[in-house]
Amino acid sequence: MRQMILVYLTLSLSVNATAQIDSNSIFKKFYINHIQVKSEPKKTQLFAEINPQFIVFNGFGGGLGVEFSRFQTGLIYLNTKLTPKFRDAIFNNAKNLDVPVNWAAEIFVNAYLRKDRKGFYTGLIYSYDGYSIVDIPTQRKENINKSYLVTRAGFRWFPFKEYLYIDGGYGVSFNIDGNNSRTLGSSTYSPKSVLGIPFFAVGGRISLGKPTK
Repeated sequence: MRQMILVYLTLSLSVNATAQIDSNSIFKKFYINHIQVKSEPKKTQLFAEINPQFIVFNGFGGGLGVEFSRFQTGLIYLNTKLTPKFRDAIFNNAKNLDVPVNWAAEIFVNAYLRKDRKGFYTGLIYSYDGYSIVDIPTQRKENINKSYLVTRAGFRWFPFKEYLYIDGGYGVSFNIDGNNSRTLGSSTYSPKSVLGIPFFAVGGRISLGKPTK
């Protein structure tokens, strides 16, 4: 019985040690590949990405552009219906409003800590948005346009070598057109001045030319 206990303890310690080594190895690899600032310069690259969260709501969101040195810049277009939760995040006093269409055209730039444009970044977005708004009680409709300036921070992870990535982050959007009240049918509403916005995208990139420092 004592021998069986000793064998069991030995096996348990061995398994735990192996698991710990594997865990440390995975963390170390992730740290070196995505967090450690020191990295080799990458070539100028083209990228394309989609935003799956809009597809869930029968919409579309995607972007394309170029990246070089520590920078990534490009264009984004999205078109989706606003759920009540997102409607209330964007507008004050909007409970009697329906927003069947929200589109946006955006230009952005991100700056990375690493020369291979992995891991942490900060960014700036200019967004020009259009909303189709319906006052539910009266069925009155109007279209309005808004401009936003967005600051954000995020993390880009490459789980599949150097080409396919997952990008997530969070931003603060500032309404630069003002938040004057508007009356539509029986509703008086106003755009909010500041919004918190999560970001999520999946994409891929291809290399062009020589590495850029």
